[in-house]
Amino acid sequence: MKKYLVGLFALLLILSLVACSSESSNTSKPEDKNEEQISEDKAKAEEEAKAKEEEEAKAKAEAEAKAKAEEEAKAKAEAEAKAKAEAEAKAQAEAEAKAQAEAEAKAKAEAEAKAKAEAEAKAQAEAEARAKAEAEAAAAESEHFANCTELRKVYPNGVASDHPAYQSKMDRDKDNFACER
Repeated sequence: MKKYLVGLFALLLILSLVACSSESSNTSKPEDKNEEQISEDKAKAEEEAKAKEEEEAKAKAEAEAKAKAEEEAKAKAEAEAKAKAEAEAKAQAEAEAKAQAEAEAKAKAEAEAKAKAEAEAKAQAEAEARAKAEAEAAAAESEHFANCTELRKVYPNGVASDHPAYQSKMDRDKDNFACER
């Protein structure tokens, strides 16, 4: 009986182990499934988070690139506007300088023309004065009047003794003035 009891005890022990093992297998499977599901969900969530981060990083990079392109376009536009303004200012300064140079040249030409005209007028006046003086000298030298009537036609008040037309024969009172009235 002892053998029988030991056998029965062994059988009971084996059955209880099998039952425990099958219970732990059965409970383990749903837990494993839950753990696998959780792991899969966690991996899926990590993939989604990673994809979302990549999308956000991509969107951020695109936004930064767009902002950089806008800044470059704005800087380029400002540089072009500045260059255009400088070119306009330079053109205006050149036009003003040209106009001033033309005005100075015109004023210089006018001054030269005025000086030339004055010199010509002066030369003409001098020539006329010389011609008049020469004519008077020639006339005085060639002025020879036959009598006082002819002399008074040219010199109504008569002539002094220092005058070239003076002749002592026409000075009746010998006061050094011929043909006086």
